[in-house]
Amino acid sequence: MKNIKLRIVYLILCSALLLFALFMLAVNLIIPAHFVREAKKALISEAQYQNRTIPYTDDEFFFDDGWNDTEGHFLTPSIVFLELDNANQSSGWNRDAYRLEKKLLEYCKGRELSLNQCYTFKTDRHHLIFMSVQEEQDDWEKPYAYIMYIDIGPITRYIVTLNWAFFAVLLAISSVMCLLGFRFGRDIEKEAERQQTFFQNASHELKTPLMAIQGYAEGIQAGVMDTGGAAEVILAESDRMTELVDELLDISKIDMGRQRLTLSEMDVRELLYDSIRAVEPAAAASGITIAPDFPEEPVMVSCDDTQLRRAVTNILSNGVRYARSQLCLTCRANKHHVTIRIQDDGDGIAEEDIPHIFDRFYMGRSGKSGIGLALTKEIIHLHKGTIRAYNGDSGAVFEISIPVSR
Repeated sequence: MKNIKLRIVYLILCSALLLFALFMLAVNLIIPAHFVREAKKALISEAQYQNRTIPYTDDEFFFDDGWNDTEGHFLTPSIVFLELDNANQSSGWNRDAYRLEKKLLEYCKGRELSLNQCYTFKTDRHHLIFMSVQEEQDDWEKPYAYIMYIDIGPITRYIVTLNWAFFAVLLAISSVMCLLGFRFGRDIEKEAERQQTFFQNASHELKTPLMAIQGYAEGIQAGVMDTGGAAEVILAESDRMTELVDELLDISKIDMGRQRLTLSEMDVRELLYDSIRAVEPAAAASGITIAPDFPEEPVMVSCDDTQLRRAVTNILSNGVRYARSQLCLTCRANKHHVTIRIQDDGDGIAEEDIPHIFDRFYMGRSGKSGIGLALTKEIIHLHKGTIRAYNGDSGAVFEISIPVSR
């Protein structure tokens, strides 16, 4: 999963280049070739009409390539007639046109041009499709010769403008997509790295109780360890491993979006009292007192009582571990949110640990790691609430905010 961001950028650039190449092919080859064909059709149609080889009627007529027309070709109004006998005055009113026609005549001079056949003549700004035509006059007059041409140069110049415009738009879009792709790839790499770290840490956490269980079991087998004491350690480590596995399964369900909340209306004070009773034995063993401070009136919330109780219990257990003598648990409500605040009187959280306190298996100053607080954060987020940790006047403070029932 390395260099994903670069791969995405390369893929975007290659796609942009391919798209630009296809556009260049269509605009610079296919479209000009199409207009050349249409110009030739217009000239042939006009020559046939001038020579009276076709009647000027509304009846449909067909060419060999299947093209047909009923009212003339759409390029017919663009046809210019250049009289060979009076070429110097044919376009005297327009100096640019006069120069162009002079160049065309010089190009034709000395070349044997077949009548009624289309030819191509190009300059820097012009692209002419022309035809030499000769009309038969009365018997006593010589044939009337002239050149018909259509200048598709404006179209080709417009195509060049389209090339630059498309290139600018494609460059802008590709730059934005490369930036987004780079950020997206970087997020994928970070997530892959986080998952790898998660599995490494999970393996390490599971290995610790397994090694303890294996060691004491081998001691019992060898007869060098007291059976009662060893069994007590084995049971404690088994409970620890079971709890860790349950947390891993729960957080995996949350990541996969498979954790569903069973919401019900309940008084959050009852939930908090249940959490206090869950940690009272550990608190009493450590000489820690838990001081609840709740409103007298009910505080109703819509929640999954099992999951929310688990989240609060995790924080209380964490507080019991670090408190010196007391753990304060308060609950306050307003029109929009219920705020649960848990504060211990310990040493507080190291400043460098506060931004990572809810990271999975983050090892802080105490040297302990786990996913209890990470699971707590995910449960609170499932309830559309927030949780934060900071240092108060004395000890660490964890503050939970969840919406009240409407």
